Amino acid sequence: MVSKSEVKFIRSLALGKFRNKHKQFVAEGLKIVEEMVLTGGFKYKLFVSVSQLGKLSPNLGHVNFEVVSDNEMKQMSQLTTPPGVLAVVDIPDYSFSLAEMKTGLHVVLDGIRDPGNLGTIIRTAEWFGIQHIFISPDTVDPFHPKVVQATMGSVFRVQLHETELSSFLHQCQNDGFKVYGAVMDGANIYQTTLKTVGAFLVIGSESHGISDAIKTLIKHPVSIPAYTSGAVRTESLNASVATAILLAEFRRLGA
Repeated sequence: MVSKSEVKFIRSLALGKFRNKHKQFVAEGLKIVEEMVLTGGFKYKLFVSVSQLGKLSPNLGHVNFEVVSDNEMKQMSQLTTPPGVLAVVDIPDYSFSLAEMKTGLHVVLDGIRDPGNLGTIIRTAEWFGIQHIFISPDTVDPFHPKVVQATMGSVFRVQLHETELSSFLHQCQNDGFKVYGAVMDGANIYQTTLKTVGAFLVIGSESHGISDAIKTLIKHPVSIPAYTSGAVRTESLNASVATAILLAEFRRLGA
């Protein structure tokens, strides 16, 4: 039986200040928890409700977990309809070396504030083989419950680094990296030679795009042309949709 204090602690992880304080977050759902276990390397504590015991996949058959009542799971859950499988996971502390990153393409996120967008971007990035995503301090917490859900497990395989972007991108340029940025008036992505070795792609916020301070550091602005006609058209693409289109083109033509 889980204690009231532990239930209270798990519930507190719905708030960013407690995730930051304890360096832990909550992952819920059979699919997401299974992805974490299969990926390996994470420290966690797993809870399974009584009603879900007969529904666990073989991939979770060898792991330790604590059985709780359905009511206890409801109290712990951060979701409206608890899936009955919940893990409290230590936030990973990833390190990176710019020298080792010169063989790949990496994503930088500047001020992405919508949890669903961020989660979808992380999931999309994994699909296109992105191993590192660099996140500005004003981007939504990547371990926010809605972000974790939207990643569908990719949060456990893409390395996320929160960093002050101005100095970081300045250093990257000094080290010979190409810095691309998605802007409205950039070069047509379908008519541009792209480099995916030693390169960064910067994606800005849903409403304001890339901030002015970061835009000055982008030497290779690119854009996705609109094909609408008439006086009225959508203002811009959703950030996660734009990321998917851009990464697809980088992978198709990049060298």
